[in-house]
Formats: sequence, C-alpha cells, structure tokens
Amino acid sequence: MCGIAGIFGREEASGWVAEALFAQQHRGQDSCGVASADSGALRRHRGLGLVREALGPETLRRLPGAAAIGHVRYPTQGGATLENAQPHLFMKDGVPRFALASNGDITNLPELRREIEARGYALDGTNDAEVIAKAIGIWAFEDGLGLDGAIARWMRRGTGAYSTLLLTPSHLYAFRDPHGFRPMSLGDLEGAAVLCSETVALDTLRARFVEHVPPGSILRWGPEGTARAVGLAPAALHHCIFELIYFSRPDSRVFEEHVFEIRRRIGEALAAGDETEGDLVIPIPDSSNYMALGYANARGLPYAMGLVRNHYVGRTFIAPEQQVRDESVRLKFNPLPGFLEGKRLFVVDDSIVRGTTIKKLVRMLRENGAREVHLRIGSPPIRHSCYYGIDTPERDKLVAAYRSEQEVAQLLGADTLRYLTLEGLRATVARPGDFCYACFTGNYPAGTKEPQV
Repeated sequence: MCGIAGIFGREEASGWVAEALFAQQHRGQDSCGVASADSGALRRHRGLGLVREALGPETLRRLPGAAAIGHVRYPTQGGATLENAQPHLFMKDGVPRFALASNGDITNLPELRREIEARGYALDGTNDAEVIAKAIGIWAFEDGLGLDGAIARWMRRGTGAYSTLLLTPSHLYAFRDPHGFRPMSLGDLEGAAVLCSETVALDTLRARFVEHVPPGSILRWGPEGTARAVGLAPAALHHCIFELIYFSRPDSRVFEEHVFEIRRRIGEALAAGDETEGDLVIPIPDSSNYMALGYANARGLPYAMGLVRNHYVGRTFIAPEQQVRDESVRLKFNPLPGFLEGKRLFVVDDSIVRGTTIKKLVRMLRENGAREVHLRIGSPPIRHSCYYGIDTPERDKLVAAYRSEQEVAQLLGADTLRYLTLEGLRATVARPGDFCYACFTGNYPAGTKEPQV
C-alpha cells in the first residue's frame, strides 16, 4: 500500500505536497519523495524513512515550482531501497521528461519488464511504478504516441491496480485503473488542483473536495486548462474492501464511504448473534477502534482502550522481515497495568493475516491477568493472497488459509474466535457489488490477475 499526492497551480507546491503526504503517512513508512516542475525543469528528491525525516524545509526549498507530485511507500513489489522509492523519473537524452508516482500493483509486470528490457532500457529497481514510467516513456518519446496516447496505451496494456500521477515540466496527469482498486480524490485549493489517495489530505490542506477520480479516466492540467478523457471504459468496479477495513484513516472518505462509519457498522454486524459472555471490549488500536466501539454498543458492554499503542513504531503488518515484526509487538503495544486483571475480554481486531502479532498479544493479555480472551475479527478469514497492492504473503503463510475457525483460535491461544461473515461485511457498504473480496473468496476479478513468471 502506498499514498500519492499532487498539486497543480500553487506556488511552493512541493511543501503542500509534503503536508499531504504527512497526512497519509499511515499508507507507507519505508520511503517517500517529491518531484516538482519549475521554469521548464523537473527536480526530485527521494529518501528512506518518514516524511518529516526525508522532506525537511531545506530539501523542499530546493524543489520550487507551482506543480509537484509525491509518494509515501511500503514495499509490495520490490524491497525498501532508494531505487524503489518514488517518484520515478523517465530520462530521454539525459533530460528528465516526466516524474511518476503510483499506488497499486500490476499483475502482468514480468511481461512488461521483458518488453522494456528488449527495448534497451534498464530498470534500476524492482517495483511497479518504474515499469509504468518506462513503458509510458518509451511509447511516448520513441514510438511517437505522445504522453496522452502513451497513457491511453498503458491503460489498455497494464492489468491490475494503479492510481497514478505523472508530472511533466508543464503538465500534470492523473489516471486510474478501470476497476478502481485504489482510491484517488480530486480537490480544489483556491483554484489549484489537489490530488491524493485519501480525502484526509484535502482536509489537512483545507482544500475543497471535488470528486473521486473516475476509474478508467485520464485527467490533465496544463497552461491551456483542464482536460478529461476516458483512457479505458470503466469496467466492473472492484474497490479494495481492505481500504475500509484497515488501511484508510477513519476520518477519510473513500469509495464514497465514510471510513469510521463503515468500521462502526462492522462492529455492530460482528456483535449480531454473539452470545458469548464477557466483561469488557477492547480494540487492538488503531484501525479497530471504531469496530470495537460498535461491537460494545451493540452488546451493551463497556468499552476501554486497554492497550496503549506506541505510534512511533512502524506498523507490524508491513514490516518487511518477520523477525522485525515479532520483536516490534512489545514495542508497539502495552496493556494498562492492573486494568485487565480477572476480566473476560472481547478483543476486537480488523483482520488476521499471518497471526503472528495477535498470537503474541493474546499471550501478553493473559500475562497481564486477563481471565478469558475472546477474539472478534472485523473481516472474514483471509484465505488467499492479494495481487493488487496489499502486502499479504503467499497463501501457505496465511493463518486461516487451510484452518477452521476453531483451529485458528487454538493456534492463537484464544478462548473463542469469531470472524465477520462475508455477508455481514457486504451489508456494511452501500454498493457491495462494487468491491473486491478476492482475499476472502479467491474469486479474482476477470482480466486482472496474470501468472507471475
């Protein structure tokens, strides 16, 4: 999962983009970068780590101009290296022709990499966005399609998920895959166009929300004004349901839904028909806070923040090495001393992927006096890998892939385990047919998942 931001028509655009990225820091903590356009030239800075560390005031002063794009990243395709940090530049005759930042994973990546290398272009890194940039650049500047034609061709050739920003010395483009896997919103900041993954970035900049960028569309801003085209006719929508369950900030509006409200409904749906007795509901912060609140209210049980989270530790779900993930659990969470003693706990979490973190948390809660631990999970069992930008591992590493609910509970050390049903999840959104549930069902959207060779 990554986050993107872009501005066109606002002086010191790089600083505004950096603030938008900071508001979306939860979408990626491994690297970040900004590219700006000024006086017919492109400038770029990339760095490993957090926005506030890599994009300080001195760095941003070296990125002048009224147009800029930026990116925060964690690795799904390719490791956490500077070569994989975005935005990427496409160079022609020693001159940067455009910068590109993208969120999502391309499923026919190996085929496209081979085509690019056959054209004599080397790939510096191993991630999707560099392939998108190289492919568009080759088609635009070597095959004579121009950028508009090359982007349209990309949308016919690339499969999978992409919400992408492309910045030239004079223009800004935004385009999104026809299935709308990943979010992208457009806002207005006193006449300047603002683009971002989540609307929370618009709120941070005090920009007015205009619309969610339509799937399959190409938007362009330049000296001549704004242009809009259909790069590829919108297909059946397959918004990522995990954006609402886990990734997006609760104060964002994603896929026409208020994230906090969906999570509250998830908690209520999870409580329906649950007759297990207990004393207290606690969330595993932060994405399950509203789920736990909805669950507690629906069951008439007290709610408390029984676990304190250290927000200066990276999210364990996206830590690149399992050893780091295991060691970070105690650094990230700590129970309130003495508060859980003798209590029968309902512990609410958004999902279980590998099970490593929650297993350690169950043990921690028992060590701190919990008499019973009942896990309540705000999604169905994750039994299949994602190919569209969620960092889920191979299927064999998914704890629920080949285990029953009772077997997972026993493995994690919980007294009981209850997942939200798929039907219950679908009932929480206004248009359930517009979402992708492949990680639960294994039914991947047609034409989007190609063999990885």
